[in-house]
Amino acid sequence: MKRTLSLPYLAVAGLSGLLFGAGLYISQMVDPLKVLRFLDFGAIPEGGWDPSLGFVMVTAIGFMLIGLRVAGRRAAPLFDVKFHNPEFTHIDTPLVLGAVLFGVGWGMSGLCPGPAITLIAFLPENLWIFLGMTFVGSFIGHYVQKALVARAQAVRT
Repeated sequence: MKRTLSLPYLAVAGLSGLLFGAGLYISQMVDPLKVLRFLDFGAIPEGGWDPSLGFVMVTAIGFMLIGLRVAGRRAAPLFDVKFHNPEFTHIDTPLVLGAVLFGVGWGMSGLCPGPAITLIAFLPENLWIFLGMTFVGSFIGHYVQKALVARAQAVRT
C-alpha cells in the first residue's frame, strides 16, 4: 500500500522536528561534556554527576506514554491509514549487541546521532568524522543484521 504524504502529515513532521531540535539545544543534549557528565555515575560520590539529562528523558517518556494511551483509543492515526508498530517486540541477541555498541559509541563521544545531526547548523570541529562514521557503522550494521536474521532463519529450518 502506497502512502501519500499530505500537507497536514508533513506539517506535523516539521513541527516535531522543530521541537526536537530546539529541545536538544535548550536541554544542552548537544553538548558532549554535559552528556558525559550525565553518563558518569562514578562521579556521584564527589558531586560531579549531572542528573539533569535524566529529566529530559523522563519527560520524553512521559509524553510518549500519554501519546500511546491516546493513540490506543484510535483506529488509525490522524494523518496516515494505519499505525506502524514495531515488527519485532522481543529482546534478542542483535538488539542487545546493537544496544551495547550504541552505548559504547555514545559513552565515548557524548553524542548520539540526533544531537549530532542538529549540530550541522554550527559545524563544530570533527563533526563530519562522527557523522561519516555513523553512516559507515549504520551501513555495516544493516548487513550484519541481515546476516544474523538469515542465520536465525536457517537454524529454524
